[in-house]
Amino acid sequence: MSTVLTIFLWDISQNLRNRFLQVFALACVLGGSALLAAAPGTTTLALVLIQAILFFGSLSGCLIGWSSGQQIRAQGAFFFAQPIGSGQLLLGKLLGTGGWCLLLLLLFIGPAAVQAGMMTTLLPLAALSIGFLLVFVLTGLILGLLTAPVSGLLATLLFWAVSVAGWEVGLLVLSKAAWIEQLPWLFITLLLVNPAGAFRLGALIGLDSVPFDTADLTTGQFIFQNIMLVTIGIFLCWLVILFIIARWRLIRQEF
Repeated sequence: MSTVLTIFLWDISQNLRNRFLQVFALACVLGGSALLAAAPGTTTLALVLIQAILFFGSLSGCLIGWSSGQQIRAQGAFFFAQPIGSGQLLLGKLLGTGGWCLLLLLLFIGPAAVQAGMMTTLLPLAALSIGFLLVFVLTGLILGLLTAPVSGLLATLLFWAVSVAGWEVGLLVLSKAAWIEQLPWLFITLLLVNPAGAFRLGALIGLDSVPFDTADLTTGQFIFQNIMLVTIGIFLCWLVILFIIARWRLIRQEF
């Protein structure tokens, strides 16, 4: 545990000097200040925050994770000259990078949410957002480990675009097919297996930001009635899978 804490503190100190994160921090402060000045209503603010986290939060998580993966790639020889296990290194880096994402998230959504009296909404939204962003951070980290800087950045942006927009467009096209009506569970599974889709549904339904009645549903009623727990469970599954992949790749990486 002391090794993980050391890597966590080292990552935090490194990121303090990271121009990439400084730009994100400035953008979050400016965005949060704009929301605070606009003072939107509770319902409007909730929708704005959900969309901002879904699109811009996931993008920043991907890019910050990619940057962290590039750091490991560049300094791997130094790391593994120390008595550090691959799992400890990954966990410390993930906690450090995730901590930065949490700070940026609070800088953006905190002031306006407190002003609007959304403290009871802010906590569950933050819980969903943390799980959602960590999935993108860890994916970006894996892509940073696997690839050279330019190709890795392009792969990270492509993953973000497909996950946040492309997957939903594909499902929209699929929903027009006659045969998918006979397989509603398949459609729900495809909808929720994507972290971005799970976050969108979890936030919109779980936070009561949109009117949604599950009483007349014949398929997936239990899922939608317990959407917050289901969404968090999906994020945990993705984090475990991605952590195993990242550790396996790190073990095989030559520095």
